[in-house]
Amino acid sequence: MHHHNSELFAKAVQWRENIVFSQEVLGKTFHFNSTWGIFSPEKLDDGSLMLLDHIDFRSDDNSIDLGCGYGVLGMTAARECPQGQHLLIDKDFVAVEYAKLNCQNNQLHNATVMLSNGFYHVDKTYKFSLVMSNLPAKASKEQHYLYLIDAYQAMEIGARFYVVTINGLRDFMKRSFGEVFGNATKVKQGKTYTITMAVKEN
Repeated sequence: MHHHNSELFAKAVQWRENIVFSQEVLGKTFHFNSTWGIFSPEKLDDGSLMLLDHIDFRSDDNSIDLGCGYGVLGMTAARECPQGQHLLIDKDFVAVEYAKLNCQNNQLHNATVMLSNGFYHVDKTYKFSLVMSNLPAKASKEQHYLYLIDAYQAMEIGARFYVVTINGLRDFMKRSFGEVFGNATKVKQGKTYTITMAVKEN
């Protein structure tokens, strides 16, 4: 008769518990809860940290974090842009649950988290001056273009859209931003990641 590995089952009990950690973002500490199965659960990912270093935050920005995961981009915007309202969206209900918890735990009262497939469930009257995304390498081309087009339509004139991608996607990013926005700027290229931005000019 086969006996299961009781050590493994004991470990699983631990694995179900929240992963809790604190990490500095732009010189100030945030406290995070996360869980296995959402992106980069044990520490903030290098792509997001690099992106945050290169975003020009304005105190009255109204931002959206597209594909927020457990929330670091939107949380940082909420803290750096205290006069604005900040929306964090993800299509994964687990990510949304943890992003809500993290906004609460870090007392970010100007941040709202919601489940949405891209901009599909976002109120059409919302207008953003800042869009941020850590774009997954595995999104389909169609999905990618929908994000960009929907973001464009939800942005006010002069709004900025910043993304971080793996370097392998930088040319595609530049081209697709160019097609939708008519402009694209490579803000920074590192060993692994590239930050690209576009501005809604009219």
